[in-house]
Amino acid sequence: MLRESLPDERQLAYLHRIDNVLFSHGGLADDFVRRYVPAGKYNDIDAVVETINGFACGEMWQDASPIWYRPQYYEGRLYKPRKLLQVVGHTPVEGITRKGNLISCDVFSTDSVGKPIGTQEFMVIDTVAWEYYGIR
Repeated sequence: MLRESLPDERQLAYLHRIDNVLFSHGGLADDFVRRYVPAGKYNDIDAVVETINGFACGEMWQDASPIWYRPQYYEGRLYKPRKLLQVVGHTPVEGITRKGNLISCDVFSTDSVGKPIGTQEFMVIDTVAWEYYGIR
């Protein structure tokens, strides 16, 4: 279903936006946008996504990038928190959880001896209503 929602040329990208839901590995921090996206594009969510998806490893190889950011530890620092719901992985969690405008869904990780950490559910989300559930 996600494959049909995204244009072919954007299948591999740092950020994906469907409706007002932003999907990324680590999350999009407001500070990252302010630092790396031209100020004139800040309020244009699609321009922000397009700009960041054009970045090379130089901008992305840092803790605040959408690859490595861990918003679960930095409450209130996400980009456009009143307009966007963000869905992220990267940080193992026991169950799919929502806190404010952040859904954490890395429930397939394992500990150092290979024991599953999470519920191993696949998340299904309604990108208009911002409702979700997990399927085992």
